[in-house]
Amino acid sequence: MRRGDIVQLNSGGTKMTVFSFVKDLPVEQKEPFVGEGFREEDVVCKWFVGTTLKKDIFRSSMLKQVV
Repeated sequence: MRRGDIVQLNSGGTKMTVFSFVKDLPVEQKEPFVGEGFREEDVVCKWFVGTTLKKDIFRSSMLKQVV
């Protein structure tokens, strides 16, 4: 999995774009996530709900790549 890939939760749902990985975030953005229990290899995804941009972090094992 790499930046720009289209992914979806293993359980289905909205298609999302891999935006980054926690390890690649600037230190000031990464530290709060690591402090909340996220791991460096976790995936930052973005997607739209209507016209609203959403963002969240997922474990790579929760995601599957879609075409």
